[in-house]
Amino acid sequence: MSAWARVQTAQACRQPREARTLPDTLPITTLASAALWTLGVGWLLGTLGMALLQPLKRLRRNGAVLSSSAVPVSVIVPVSSPAPALPQCAASLAALDHPTVEIILCCAETDPAAAAAIEAAVQRHPALQSRVVVPAPLRNPKSALLAAAVPLAAHDLLLLSDDNVVASPQRIAQHLAVRAAGHGLVSACALGEAAASFWGEVDAAFMNGQFARLQRAGDAVGLSFSTGKSMLVSRQDLLASGGFAPSGDTMCEDAVVQRQLVQAGQRVALTAEPVRQPIGRRDFGEVWHRHLRWATCRRQFAPLLFGLELVTSAPVAVLAGGVAAGSLGFGFVGGAGTTAILFLGAEWAFLRLAGWPAGRAFPFVWAAREALAPALWLAALLPRRRTYWRNRPVPLRR
Repeated sequence: MSAWARVQTAQACRQPREARTLPDTLPITTLASAALWTLGVGWLLGTLGMALLQPLKRLRRNGAVLSSSAVPVSVIVPVSSPAPALPQCAASLAALDHPTVEIILCCAETDPAAAAAIEAAVQRHPALQSRVVVPAPLRNPKSALLAAAVPLAAHDLLLLSDDNVVASPQRIAQHLAVRAAGHGLVSACALGEAAASFWGEVDAAFMNGQFARLQRAGDAVGLSFSTGKSMLVSRQDLLASGGFAPSGDTMCEDAVVQRQLVQAGQRVALTAEPVRQPIGRRDFGEVWHRHLRWATCRRQFAPLLFGLELVTSAPVAVLAGGVAAGSLGFGFVGGAGTTAILFLGAEWAFLRLAGWPAGRAFPFVWAAREALAPALWLAALLPRRRTYWRNRPVPLRR
C-alpha cells in the first residue's frame, strides 16, 4: 500500500472517533434560556387553558342555576370625579333583573360634578336612588365614600360596584348563585371594551389579556382574587372583618377587603360571566398611572404573582427563545420571532374563543403593552408618596 493510501485510510478510521467527541452537555446559558422559555410558554398556555375552563367549572359547581331567590340586595355605587361611562352604567343598573333590589348612587357633598351626574342618571332611571354623604376621613376616595354609604343601605347583602361598569341584567342572580355555593365574597373579572384611542386599546389589552385571564385561571384552580368592579358581600361580614377603614391609606381596597374576609373564614370566588368597562379615550399618562397603581397593589398583596409577571412575560420569553435558538445554531432572530408569534397568536386565539374584545390593531397594541409591562414592573418596586386616580393625585401611606 502506498504512503498516500495509508494516510487516507488512517483519516477514514479517525472520522467516527472525531464525530463522537462532540460535547455531550449544553452551555449553561443555553440551558437557562431554554428553562426560561419553557416557563414562560408553559405559564401562558396553562393560564389561557384554565381561563377558558373557569366558566365551565363555575357553572357546574353552582348547578348552572341563576338564582331566582327574593333575597333583597342593595347595590352601592360610589361616584367620585364621575366616569364618562356613568350613563351606560346607570342604564345597566336600572335594567337589573331582581325582585327586591335597592340601587344607591352616592357622592360626597363637596363634589358638585358627581352630584349633577347622579341627578341626571336618576331622572333618566327613577329606579335609582341618590345619596349625598360625608366621606369618612380616608385617603382612598372610593373607600371614603363606601364607608359612609354602607350603613345607609336597607339590606344586609351588598353588591358594591364601580360607576364605570356595565353588566348583564342577570348580574345579581349570577353573584347569588356563586354565594349560594358557599362563598362569602363573590366578584367578577372586568373586561375593557369600546376603546376610542390607541392607548385605550392598550388599557383594554392589560385588562383582558392579562388581568382577567389571570383572575379566571386563578379561580379555576381555587386561587380566587376579587376586583372592586363588582363585589357581593354581607354587610355584617364586611363590618365584622374591619370594613373599609383598613384600606383607607392604600388604593387597593378590594385586596384589603378580601384579605380581611379570608382571615375571618370567608371563601372567595368569581362568577362565570365578567362585567365590562367601556374604556373610551385614554392617553399614555392615564394608562401608565392606572397600571402602575395596579402593579403596586399586586406587589403588596400578591407578591408571588407579581414576581412571576416578569419572569414569565413575553419580552423575557422572546429574549430567552432567541438566545437558546442562537446557541443551538437556529439563529437568534428566528427563535425570538417564533416566540413572539407564539405569544401573540395564543392570546389572540384565547380572546376569540372566550368572546372577549380584541381590536383590529391587536398586534400593535399587544406589542405596546408588552414593551410597557417591564417598565411598569420596575417602577412598582420604587417607593412612592402618592399615586393618581382619575387624574387626581392621591397621597399614600408612607
